[in-house]
Amino acid sequence: MTRLAAVTRSGDIPPRLIVMTRFPTPGLAKTRLSPVLGERGAAELSSALTLRCIRRMHLAAASKEFALEIRYTGATEEQMRRWVGRPVQLRAQVGNDLGQRLSHAIRTAFAENAPAAIVVGSDAPGLGGAHIRAALDALKTADVVLGPAKDGGYYLAGVRASAASRALPALLGPHIPWSTSRVLRSSITALEHKGITPVLLDTLSDVDRPEDLSVWQCILSLENRARSAPTISVVIPALNEAATIAEAVESAREAGAHEVIVSDGGSRDETMKIAMQATATVVSATAGRASQLNTGARMATGDVLVFLHADACLPQDAAKHIQGVLRNPEVVLGAFRFEVGDQSLVKDRLITSVGRMRHRVFKLPYGDQAQFLRRRDFEDLGGLADMPVMEDYEFAMRCKRAGLLQTAGVAAPASARAWHEHGLVRVTLLYMTMIAGFRLGVPVERLAGLQARISSRGQVAASWQADRATRQ
Repeated sequence: MTRLAAVTRSGDIPPRLIVMTRFPTPGLAKTRLSPVLGERGAAELSSALTLRCIRRMHLAAASKEFALEIRYTGATEEQMRRWVGRPVQLRAQVGNDLGQRLSHAIRTAFAENAPAAIVVGSDAPGLGGAHIRAALDALKTADVVLGPAKDGGYYLAGVRASAASRALPALLGPHIPWSTSRVLRSSITALEHKGITPVLLDTLSDVDRPEDLSVWQCILSLENRARSAPTISVVIPALNEAATIAEAVESAREAGAHEVIVSDGGSRDETMKIAMQATATVVSATAGRASQLNTGARMATGDVLVFLHADACLPQDAAKHIQGVLRNPEVVLGAFRFEVGDQSLVKDRLITSVGRMRHRVFKLPYGDQAQFLRRRDFEDLGGLADMPVMEDYEFAMRCKRAGLLQTAGVAAPASARAWHEHGLVRVTLLYMTMIAGFRLGVPVERLAGLQARISSRGQVAASWQADRATRQ
């Protein structure tokens, strides 16, 4: 999760990810399952698998590391758009058999200057963003990457453009026995005859045959349970937060967290000891919000991840609000309302009002609002980008490209110490400058330098920097 390019540089043509699918017409979709499910039941399963796959690929594509394309058959483009319901590139499949259709899709991507192309089927429910990123990594040095399916085929095939002339005839030629258990072995043998050794990813299950239905039923059971009663993992990044960490952990426990993970960035005080005494699981990570949250998320086992600042507290009914927000499957990222300090104080109410205005203007939830989302979505998105500043803002932007954002009706109050110590105007101007610079494309390294220079001039003192590190 830590290796993630935040955006593709302007002018670059990214690799192409192509999802191959068929419109779910009864009698034509998942025909091997029709004797068990009936024609309509088989079509409904085909629809559910495809929409699941497209949603997960759409989440992964929000990073702009690759361009997403859906290749379809059995319908018009208008029918497909109504069915898919997402702003994705749609193109009809071309060719008489699977090999020809795959070859045409890949060659078209290369003709349009994509440096690599990856094709996936839509019937492997375990396929997620991590597999696509693993394939992209493999294609940096390898000519071909394959994702083996348990039935002897493959759910993913990736090819570098520079190897297309050698690889495609071997991989997709007429000698491949499509729809048999010999597809993968035949493909590997043919590639090796051309001097190409493919990289193999993890093996996944396709849902094509009656014996595969147990895989899908298990997934449905787990996801139905996660929707009705999700387990919640609260991840708290911390650095020298001995004074506040116990209260943060206790608030998470009282809010119904399944587990509380404190991801420590190298505290020199009693933070780790106090967190463990408060029954949190403590892990060590490289200092920095992205690294610490990604490390904590990897340790998490809950259905939902909540990212809580070490100087903030969750409301007691947080679990109810989280469940309510994520009940809508189109919501990718949720957050609590912004609130700092003691709302009986005029100054803290003013700071809170300014913070809420920031949210209304930019339409994005920030890290100080206790962001939350499904763990699987976090994994498909690729986690937080490894950036020195603006990582929470970039993550929220990526989530917005992938789906809906929603704010809960209650707040997760955070400390107002930075605002109190350095002034509402100064802190607000710094936040707004960083946001504006990021949106205008200023490199994050320059923004980090700007923040450091401002701090060194005393406009925002070293203790504000410590607050920022804690929030990371």
